[in-house]
Amino acid sequence: MKIHWLLMAATAASVSGCYSVESPAASRVGSFQVAVQTISAVASNGSLQPLSVVPSCIKQYGTRLDQVPAGVRGTKDCRYVVPNGQVELRVDVLALDTSGRIFAFNGPVAFKVVPGDLSGDYSYHWVNVVNGRGVGTLRAEHVYGEVRVWALDEPVEPNYTDGGIAGDPTKLPTEPSSRTYAAGASETLFFQEPSLATIQTPRIYDNRDSPFAGQFVTFGRAPESGSIQYQDCPDRDLDGDGKVDPEPAKPVTLLVTGTDPSGFFVTDITSCPIPEDTSSAAQVNVPEPSGYLPGSYGSMFVYNYNFPEGLNAGDLLWTLSGSVQEFTSTTQITFPSWTVREHVRQLPPDQWNKYLALNPPVELNLRHCGLKNQLSPQGVDVLCGYYNSNLKLESMESGLVKLRRARFPKVFKNCDLNGDGEVPFFCNSSGAWVPCGTPAEHEKPEIQCNIDCTTGSGEHQNTVCSELTQFNSFGQFVVEMAGPGPREAGLDDTLPSRWQEVVLSNTASNKTRTAYEDGTEVSVWCDMDSYFRFGTTTVTATPDDELLPAKTRKDVIIDKGQGFVAFMSHQPPPSSPGTPAPRCYVSRNTHSRVLVMTKDAVPELKVDCDENDSNAERARQCRYLHAATYDVVGHLKQIQAARPRWMVLPRDADDICCYPGPDMQCPSPIQTCK
Repeated sequence: MKIHWLLMAATAASVSGCYSVESPAASRVGSFQVAVQTISAVASNGSLQPLSVVPSCIKQYGTRLDQVPAGVRGTKDCRYVVPNGQVELRVDVLALDTSGRIFAFNGPVAFKVVPGDLSGDYSYHWVNVVNGRGVGTLRAEHVYGEVRVWALDEPVEPNYTDGGIAGDPTKLPTEPSSRTYAAGASETLFFQEPSLATIQTPRIYDNRDSPFAGQFVTFGRAPESGSIQYQDCPDRDLDGDGKVDPEPAKPVTLLVTGTDPSGFFVTDITSCPIPEDTSSAAQVNVPEPSGYLPGSYGSMFVYNYNFPEGLNAGDLLWTLSGSVQEFTSTTQITFPSWTVREHVRQLPPDQWNKYLALNPPVELNLRHCGLKNQLSPQGVDVLCGYYNSNLKLESMESGLVKLRRARFPKVFKNCDLNGDGEVPFFCNSSGAWVPCGTPAEHEKPEIQCNIDCTTGSGEHQNTVCSELTQFNSFGQFVVEMAGPGPREAGLDDTLPSRWQEVVLSNTASNKTRTAYEDGTEVSVWCDMDSYFRFGTTTVTATPDDELLPAKTRKDVIIDKGQGFVAFMSHQPPPSSPGTPAPRCYVSRNTHSRVLVMTKDAVPELKVDCDENDSNAERARQCRYLHAATYDVVGHLKQIQAARPRWMVLPRDADDICCYPGPDMQCPSPIQTCK
């Protein structure tokens, strides 16, 4: 019976013939086809510039970006650089129905960029689609890695601030009666993967903020996640012969340079050198001789909320992830996670510093502080890196630096005159130190006290003074950097126009060309034994004057009307052909200052001491401390509200050494510099 019915059904089908039924037309949009037509970098003046690609791609096709075919830019083998600002993309959006066919959709469609953020006004956040197609322009920032542009049938997301909508809400589209929340994404646009340097390089000439503040970012890549991430640096002169050498690709190497009770510092020791911008907009007083910034923006503090158990200075990381934040204008990673590449403490002790040795500290000098290469001083000289446009210091932020021949404070002045535990800071106006804003009357004496102490003026002229309330509250104190002059004299030789040179003769007296003001502290140093005398414009030196032994520094405070210095050598200068004539050098101490904090690194070192302490040992140690100068290695941090704004944080007692004063020794537990 079953077979019979099957035969009847087959016969009926053969008689009637086959037919098809059209599916009903789709009544709504199902997705979007998104195509990026062009991409450009938005310059600071709003103009559009070609977005560059990584150096390795440019080298494949020549030496310039315009030699790279447009079709290969933004591919996996020719990635775009991470833009230091906005990019503008022209995008073609095509509406499709639920069957994938073109659909006559009409209405506003929102843009989205992942990873990244929309930027610009709201007109760059959406496109109007008419009869299924719309061509629009969007602007974005914080793009890196594998980027896709999305089109979405959903409301444009407004920016909120202070409980309201930021920007011009009239540039938001009129919202339709309903939304389907259909979406579509473009093909992948490949950008560089993020590095510490690309995240921290300032967008403008200001050192207070990272352009990626508020973004969650991952640096580096563990082997189990794919190929190791390599640093892609442009070629440069590596051997100093004046010719460009190929820059070999290096695996991104994240080095832990130190830990503290709340986190740790990390440096990408393969970070690319950054050419220094010396345009007028950058306000660089003295360019770096190398043409590159002293740092690479390749260091960062990782705020772990507690001590990073299991990490030690010298360890290597594969990856570091977290949210980029600014604290006191120092960029840091919060809510971090990391994967360890190598624990050096599992190796023999002689290998614990093998990676740290590849990352020597940068010697912090007066040129980095932003001083001008001129004989006359400026009002801001005393606070190293006071201006926010100083990118030399920003490039070294959170990296290891070295202070050479610094002086510790001899005076700790309590400027908290009303006992409320606070002392207002101060600002600069036209080269003068003044209160910030309009302080209350009772604050003005405290501010002036703070100015005089911190800048070495008033009663503290030519004295290293640190404000006591700041020290008691935060443990940080002022130190004075070496003044300008010959390096062999223990001075800073990076600004040669800051000192005067006098050619020596044993038959005639020669003097400085320019007089120094009364009360100025100057350093005097000569190549050979010389007689010297301070005086007026007619001053001369004779064998009856004080003899300054060769290569011995003497620091002198100018008496009233005695601003010139005359010299005569003790013996005839050498006259060998080609030998420079011996000289004496006179330089004004700039009294440039930074902050240091030793309470965690060397808690037993008492810097707030009294040479007249009733305890004989404490008094002796205090005299040792005041008479010496110090080399200090540590991490550089910015504290925007502090005066000075920049601080060096040594890691332990080994980061500080001393040059004892005459007939003295180093204060305990500091060792003598080798």
